[in-house]
Amino acid sequence: MNLKKIAVLTLSVAALTGSSAFAAFKFEKPVTVIVPFAAGGTSDLQIRQMQPYLEKELGTNLVVVNIKGGSGVIGTTQYLNDYKADGYSILYTLATPVVYRPLTGTTSYNYDKDLKAVSRTMSLPMYLIVSDKSRFKSAREIIDYIKSNPGKFTYANVGNGGNGHLAFASFLFGAGLKAKSVPYAGGTAECYTAMMGGEVDAAVYGEANLIAQADCHGAINLGSKSTVKSLRTVPTLAELGYEGYETNNLGGFLYQKGVPVEAVETFDAAVKAVLENSEFLTTADKTGFTPAYANATDFEKIIRQCSDNAAPIMKELGYGKKKK
Repeated sequence: MNLKKIAVLTLSVAALTGSSAFAAFKFEKPVTVIVPFAAGGTSDLQIRQMQPYLEKELGTNLVVVNIKGGSGVIGTTQYLNDYKADGYSILYTLATPVVYRPLTGTTSYNYDKDLKAVSRTMSLPMYLIVSDKSRFKSAREIIDYIKSNPGKFTYANVGNGGNGHLAFASFLFGAGLKAKSVPYAGGTAECYTAMMGGEVDAAVYGEANLIAQADCHGAINLGSKSTVKSLRTVPTLAELGYEGYETNNLGGFLYQKGVPVEAVETFDAAVKAVLENSEFLTTADKTGFTPAYANATDFEKIIRQCSDNAAPIMKELGYGKKKK
Protein backbone atom coordinates (compact mmCIF):
# COMPACT_ATOMS: atom_id res chain seq x y z
CA MET A 1 0.00 0.00 0.00
CA ASN A 2 1.40 3.39 -0.98
CA LEU A 3 0.85 5.43 2.13
CA LYS A 4 0.73 9.19 2.02
CA LYS A 5 2.64 11.37 4.40
CA ILE A 6 0.89 12.19 7.62
CA ALA A 7 1.38 15.48 9.31
CA VAL A 8 0.50 15.12 12.93
CA LEU A 9 -0.87 18.08 14.61
CA THR A 10 -0.95 20.05 17.76
CA LEU A 11 -3.79 22.65 17.61
CA SER A 12 -4.72 25.91 19.42
CA VAL A 13 -6.80 29.06 19.18
CA ALA A 14 -6.25 32.57 20.55
CA ALA A 15 -6.97 36.28 20.13
CA LEU A 16 -5.28 39.36 18.72
CA THR A 17 -4.90 43.14 18.77
CA GLY A 18 -2.77 45.50 16.83
CA SER A 19 -3.37 47.37 13.64
CA SER A 20 -4.29 45.54 10.47
CA ALA A 21 -6.35 45.82 7.31
CA PHE A 22 -9.31 43.99 8.84
CA ALA A 23 -11.68 45.16 11.57
CA ALA A 24 -9.92 44.20 14.77
CA PHE A 25 -11.85 42.39 17.50
CA LYS A 26 -11.42 44.21 20.80
CA PHE A 27 -10.91 41.79 23.67
CA GLU A 28 -12.54 43.38 26.68
CA LYS A 29 -12.09 40.55 29.18
CA PRO A 30 -9.66 37.63 29.78
CA VAL A 31 -9.50 34.82 27.23
CA THR A 32 -9.60 31.24 28.52
CA VAL A 33 -7.18 28.89 26.75
CA ILE A 34 -8.17 25.24 27.06
CA VAL A 35 -5.25 22.83 26.89
CA PRO A 36 -6.69 19.28 26.70
CA PHE A 37 -3.56 17.73 28.17
CA ALA A 38 -1.85 17.61 31.55
CA ALA A 39 0.30 20.42 32.89
CA GLY A 40 3.92 20.01 31.88
CA GLY A 41 3.22 18.49 28.46
CA THR A 42 4.22 19.98 25.11
CA SER A 43 1.06 22.01 24.56
CA ASP A 44 1.04 23.32 28.11
CA LEU A 45 4.69 24.39 28.04
CA GLN A 46 4.28 26.11 24.69
CA ILE A 47 1.20 28.13 25.58
CA ARG A 48 2.82 29.28 28.81
CA GLN A 49 5.87 30.45 26.86
CA MET A 50 3.64 32.37 24.45
CA GLN A 51 1.28 33.65 27.14
CA PRO A 52 2.95 36.94 28.18
CA TYR A 53 3.63 37.88 24.56
CA LEU A 54 0.10 37.06 23.44
CA GLU A 55 -1.33 39.02 26.36
CA LYS A 56 0.62 42.07 25.20
CA GLU A 57 -0.58 41.70 21.62
CA LEU A 58 -4.19 41.07 22.59
CA GLY A 59 -4.37 43.65 25.34
CA THR A 60 -5.93 41.22 27.79
CA ASN A 61 -5.01 38.35 30.09
CA LEU A 62 -5.03 34.68 29.17
CA VAL A 63 -6.26 32.07 31.64
CA VAL A 64 -4.79 28.65 30.87
CA VAL A 65 -6.95 25.69 31.90
CA ASN A 66 -5.62 22.12 31.66
CA ILE A 67 -8.24 19.39 31.18
CA LYS A 68 -6.49 16.07 30.70
CA GLY A 69 -7.73 12.65 29.71
CA GLY A 70 -8.70 10.58 26.71
CA SER A 71 -5.72 11.75 24.62
CA GLY A 72 -7.20 15.24 24.56
CA VAL A 73 -10.78 14.20 23.80
CA ILE A 74 -12.14 15.02 27.27
CA GLY A 75 -10.79 18.57 27.25
CA THR A 76 -11.88 19.19 23.66
CA THR A 77 -15.38 17.92 24.40
CA GLN A 78 -15.62 20.10 27.49
CA TYR A 79 -14.41 23.12 25.54
CA LEU A 80 -17.14 22.65 22.94
CA ASN A 81 -19.87 21.91 25.49
CA ASP A 82 -19.11 24.39 28.26
CA TYR A 83 -17.84 27.53 26.53
CA LYS A 84 -19.58 30.07 24.30
CA ALA A 85 -18.54 30.81 20.73
CA ASP A 86 -17.86 34.44 21.58
CA GLY A 87 -14.09 34.65 21.06
CA TYR A 88 -13.25 34.52 24.77
CA SER A 89 -12.28 30.86 24.91
CA ILE A 90 -9.93 28.99 22.59
CA LEU A 91 -8.36 25.55 22.25
CA TYR A 92 -4.61 24.96 22.14
CA THR A 93 -3.99 21.34 21.26
CA LEU A 94 -2.22 18.65 19.32
CA ALA A 95 -3.74 16.88 16.33
CA THR A 96 -4.91 13.72 18.06
CA PRO A 97 -8.17 15.00 19.62
CA VAL A 98 -9.21 17.25 16.74
CA VAL A 99 -8.05 15.33 13.68
CA TYR A 100 -7.44 11.66 14.41
CA ARG A 101 -9.79 10.62 17.22
CA PRO A 102 -12.87 11.91 15.37
CA LEU A 103 -11.97 9.57 12.50
CA THR A 104 -12.71 6.62 14.79
CA GLY A 105 -16.31 7.74 15.20
CA THR A 106 -15.97 7.65 19.00
CA THR A 107 -16.14 11.40 19.65
CA SER A 108 -19.26 13.56 19.88
CA TYR A 109 -17.62 16.15 17.62
CA ASN A 110 -15.54 16.47 14.47
CA TYR A 111 -13.50 19.23 12.88
CA ASP A 112 -15.83 20.12 10.00
CA LYS A 113 -18.90 20.42 12.20
CA ASP A 114 -17.50 21.95 15.35
CA LEU A 115 -14.08 23.60 14.99
CA LYS A 116 -12.35 26.45 13.18
CA ALA A 117 -8.60 26.70 12.59
CA VAL A 118 -6.92 29.87 13.85
CA SER A 119 -3.11 29.49 13.73
CA ARG A 120 -0.59 26.70 13.49
CA THR A 121 2.32 27.26 15.85
CA MET A 122 4.61 24.28 15.24
CA SER A 123 5.45 21.33 13.01
CA LEU A 124 8.11 19.03 14.43
CA PRO A 125 9.07 15.44 13.58
CA MET A 126 7.97 12.46 15.63
CA TYR A 127 10.53 9.93 16.88
CA LEU A 128 10.78 6.35 17.99
CA ILE A 129 12.89 6.72 21.13
CA VAL A 130 14.73 4.23 23.34
CA SER A 131 16.49 4.29 26.69
CA ASP A 132 20.23 4.94 26.65
CA LYS A 133 20.51 1.48 28.24
CA SER A 134 18.43 -0.22 25.56
CA ARG A 135 19.65 -3.44 24.02
CA PHE A 136 18.97 -1.84 20.63
CA LYS A 137 21.95 0.26 19.58
CA SER A 138 20.77 1.43 16.16
CA ALA A 139 17.75 1.92 13.93
CA ARG A 140 18.82 -1.04 11.81
CA GLU A 141 18.90 -3.30 14.86
CA ILE A 142 15.34 -2.32 15.70
CA ILE A 143 14.02 -2.94 12.20
CA ASP A 144 15.91 -6.21 11.87
CA TYR A 145 14.51 -7.39 15.21
CA ILE A 146 10.95 -6.52 14.16
CA LYS A 147 11.44 -8.40 10.89
CA SER A 148 12.73 -11.49 12.70
CA ASN A 149 10.29 -11.36 15.63
CA PRO A 150 6.84 -10.29 14.35
CA GLY A 151 4.67 -8.75 17.07
CA LYS A 152 7.27 -8.92 19.85
CA PHE A 153 8.71 -5.40 19.69
CA THR A 154 6.65 -3.11 21.94
CA TYR A 155 6.27 0.67 21.74
CA ALA A 156 4.47 3.03 24.07
CA ASN A 157 2.22 5.84 22.89
CA VAL A 158 -0.52 8.00 24.36
CA GLY A 159 -3.37 6.14 22.65
CA ASN A 160 -4.21 3.89 19.73
CA GLY A 161 -5.53 5.96 16.84
CA GLY A 162 -3.57 9.01 17.96
CA ASN A 163 -0.62 10.75 16.34
CA GLY A 164 2.06 8.82 18.23
CA HIS A 165 0.48 5.49 17.38
CA LEU A 166 -0.07 6.40 13.72
CA ALA A 167 3.46 7.73 13.33
CA PHE A 168 4.96 4.26 13.74
CA ALA A 169 1.98 2.03 12.91
CA SER A 170 1.52 3.49 9.42
CA PHE A 171 5.15 2.67 8.62
CA LEU A 172 4.84 -0.84 10.04
CA PHE A 173 1.67 -1.51 8.10
CA GLY A 174 3.04 -0.18 4.83
CA ALA A 175 6.29 -2.12 5.23
CA GLY A 176 4.49 -5.34 6.11
CA LEU A 177 5.94 -5.44 9.63
CA LYS A 178 4.33 -6.17 12.99
CA ALA A 179 5.00 -4.66 16.43
CA LYS A 180 2.82 -4.22 19.49
CA SER A 181 1.36 -0.83 20.34
CA VAL A 182 1.04 -0.23 24.10
CA PRO A 183 -1.11 2.83 24.89
CA TYR A 184 -0.75 4.75 28.15
CA ALA A 185 -3.55 7.06 29.25
CA GLY A 186 -1.16 9.03 31.44
CA GLY A 187 0.45 10.74 28.46
CA THR A 188 4.08 11.03 27.41
CA ALA A 189 5.31 11.07 31.01
CA GLU A 190 3.82 7.62 31.62
CA CYS A 191 5.23 6.39 28.30
CA TYR A 192 8.67 7.56 29.37
CA THR A 193 8.39 5.82 32.74
CA ALA A 194 7.28 2.58 31.09
CA MET A 195 10.15 2.67 28.62
CA MET A 196 12.79 3.50 31.20
CA GLY A 197 11.42 0.78 33.48
CA GLY A 198 11.62 -1.87 30.78
CA GLU A 199 7.88 -2.40 30.37
CA VAL A 200 8.21 -1.60 26.65
CA ASP A 201 11.08 -1.54 24.18
CA ALA A 202 10.51 1.99 22.94
CA ALA A 203 8.14 4.96 22.88
CA VAL A 204 6.92 7.45 20.30
CA TYR A 205 7.64 11.08 21.16
CA GLY A 206 7.46 14.46 19.53
CA GLU A 207 10.70 16.39 19.15
CA ALA A 208 9.99 18.89 21.92
CA ASN A 209 9.30 16.07 24.40
CA LEU A 210 12.45 14.23 23.34
CA ILE A 211 14.65 17.27 23.87
CA ALA A 212 13.24 17.73 27.37
CA GLN A 213 13.93 14.15 28.49
CA ALA A 214 17.11 12.67 29.92
CA ASP A 215 18.65 9.19 29.64
CA CYS A 216 17.05 8.39 26.30
CA HIS A 217 17.57 9.22 22.65
CA GLY A 218 15.91 9.18 19.26
CA ALA A 219 16.44 5.92 17.39
CA ILE A 220 14.36 6.64 14.28
CA ASN A 221 13.08 10.00 13.04
CA LEU A 222 9.53 9.28 11.85
CA GLY A 223 9.08 12.72 10.29
CA SER A 224 10.99 15.37 8.36
CA LYS A 225 14.70 15.98 8.92
CA SER A 226 15.25 17.85 12.17
CA THR A 227 16.62 21.37 12.28
CA VAL A 228 18.05 20.71 15.75
CA LYS A 229 21.79 20.11 15.47
CA SER A 230 21.91 17.37 18.10
CA LEU A 231 19.12 15.43 16.36
CA ARG A 232 20.22 15.67 12.74
CA THR A 233 22.14 12.40 13.03
CA VAL A 234 18.96 10.47 13.89
CA PRO A 235 18.07 8.64 10.65
CA THR A 236 14.73 9.30 9.00
CA LEU A 237 12.69 6.45 7.57
CA ALA A 238 13.52 7.76 4.10
CA GLU A 239 17.23 7.54 4.90
CA LEU A 240 16.68 3.97 6.03
CA GLY A 241 15.18 3.14 2.66
CA TYR A 242 11.48 3.57 3.49
CA GLU A 243 10.10 6.42 1.38
CA GLY A 244 6.63 7.89 1.80
CA TYR A 245 6.35 7.91 5.60
CA GLU A 246 6.69 11.26 7.31
CA THR A 247 4.82 12.15 10.49
CA ASN A 248 5.23 15.56 12.04
CA ASN A 249 3.64 16.68 15.29
CA LEU A 250 1.60 19.82 14.61
CA GLY A 251 0.29 22.28 17.12
CA GLY A 252 -1.97 25.28 17.00
CA PHE A 253 -4.99 27.27 18.08
CA LEU A 254 -8.60 26.46 17.20
CA TYR A 255 -11.89 28.17 17.95
CA GLN A 256 -15.24 26.49 17.93
CA LYS A 257 -17.51 27.15 14.95
CA GLY A 258 -19.58 30.31 15.17
CA VAL A 259 -16.91 32.57 16.65
CA PRO A 260 -16.91 36.04 15.01
CA VAL A 261 -14.54 36.12 12.05
CA GLU A 262 -13.00 39.29 13.47
CA ALA A 263 -11.93 37.35 16.57
CA VAL A 264 -10.29 34.68 14.41
CA GLU A 265 -8.41 37.27 12.35
CA THR A 266 -7.32 39.25 15.39
CA PHE A 267 -6.14 36.23 17.33
CA ASP A 268 -4.32 34.87 14.30
CA ALA A 269 -2.56 38.19 13.79
CA ALA A 270 -1.48 38.20 17.42
CA VAL A 271 -0.03 34.68 17.14
CA LYS A 272 1.87 35.67 14.00
CA ALA A 273 3.34 38.70 15.76
CA VAL A 274 4.47 36.59 18.72
CA LEU A 275 6.05 33.87 16.59
CA GLU A 276 8.03 36.53 14.72
CA ASN A 277 9.13 38.34 17.89
CA SER A 278 12.93 38.05 18.22
CA GLU A 279 12.84 38.05 22.02
CA PHE A 280 10.29 35.25 22.07
CA LEU A 281 12.21 33.25 19.47
CA THR A 282 15.36 33.42 21.59
CA THR A 283 13.49 32.12 24.63
CA ALA A 284 11.68 29.41 22.65
CA ASP A 285 14.89 28.16 21.07
CA LYS A 286 16.35 27.37 24.49
CA THR A 287 13.47 24.99 25.22
CA GLY A 288 13.35 23.27 21.84
CA PHE A 289 10.20 25.08 20.69
CA THR A 290 10.74 25.83 16.99
CA PRO A 291 7.72 27.80 15.74
CA ALA A 292 6.22 27.00 12.34
CA TYR A 293 3.47 29.54 11.75
CA ALA A 294 0.56 29.04 9.37
CA ASN A 295 -2.42 31.37 9.16
CA ALA A 296 -6.04 30.31 9.58
CA THR A 297 -6.60 29.55 5.90
CA ASP A 298 -3.44 27.49 5.49
CA PHE A 299 -3.88 25.74 8.84
CA GLU A 300 -7.35 24.62 7.81
CA LYS A 301 -5.95 23.16 4.58
CA ILE A 302 -3.28 21.32 6.59
CA ILE A 303 -5.88 19.88 8.98
CA ARG A 304 -8.06 18.65 6.12
CA GLN A 305 -5.07 17.11 4.34
CA CYS A 306 -3.99 15.33 7.54
CA SER A 307 -7.49 13.95 7.98
CA ASP A 308 -7.76 12.83 4.36
CA ASN A 309 -4.35 11.12 4.51
CA ALA A 310 -4.99 9.41 7.85
CA ALA A 311 -8.51 8.11 7.19
CA PRO A 312 -7.60 5.21 4.85
CA ILE A 313 -4.62 4.24 6.99
CA MET A 314 -6.74 4.09 10.15
CA LYS A 315 -9.33 2.04 8.30
CA GLU A 316 -6.68 -0.45 7.17
CA LEU A 317 -5.34 -0.65 10.73
CA GLY A 318 -8.81 -1.35 12.05
CA TYR A 319 -9.34 1.94 13.90
CA GLY A 320 -11.06 4.07 11.33
CA LYS A 321 -14.81 4.42 11.20
CA LYS A 322 -17.06 6.72 9.31
CA LYS A 323 -16.93 10.28 10.64
CA LYS A 324 -20.02 11.53 12.33
